[in-house]
Amino acid sequence: MGAPVYAVDDPADLDVEKAAFELFPLLVGTDNSVLRREYGSALADIIGGPGAFRKYVVGNAGDLALCRARLLERFRDNVRLLVAKTWVDGKDEAGKSEALGLLDSFVGMVDAGDYPNAVPAFARLAGAVASLLFGDEADDPSFIDYVFRIDPRLGIFYWYVDRLREQGRADPELAALELLIGVYALASF
Repeated sequence: MGAPVYAVDDPADLDVEKAAFELFPLLVGTDNSVLRREYGSALADIIGGPGAFRKYVVGNAGDLALCRARLLERFRDNVRLLVAKTWVDGKDEAGKSEALGLLDSFVGMVDAGDYPNAVPAFARLAGAVASLLFGDEADDPSFIDYVFRIDPRLGIFYWYVDRLREQGRADPELAALELLIGVYALASF
């Protein structure tokens, strides 16, 4: 395995990027629920903002369900607002409708507990949002590097989405945690 290539030069951003690159394989490489929660919390704190993620993975079932439902609602509102405020040419207006349709489909899957199928739906939604924000640049192979230069945290988010696309079908517990991380990240921007 070759040495990892990092997209940022700032030492503080580089440490954050390295941490994310190291945490993801640990997260997906264990079936230990406690370790998954810890790795997931650390990764979410990097991508979405420090310190607030644990309340979505640690606690009693009722409190967790309520916190997660509120997070999903905040996520849905943020994505709708982001899509609504995105300026596109008239010919690209269909992209906004597509993104909103993907959002509704994704939220429906999460509400139904269909986490393994919701992971690729989340990746498609994140891709649609990227296309609205960055246009054709989102389809360029160097897109992740480009986003890292603009905003390292957003770059880590899109790097994370790429990892989700590449991993294949996850078990329901891992898929639910991966989705919580992604939803938390977009709800935090």
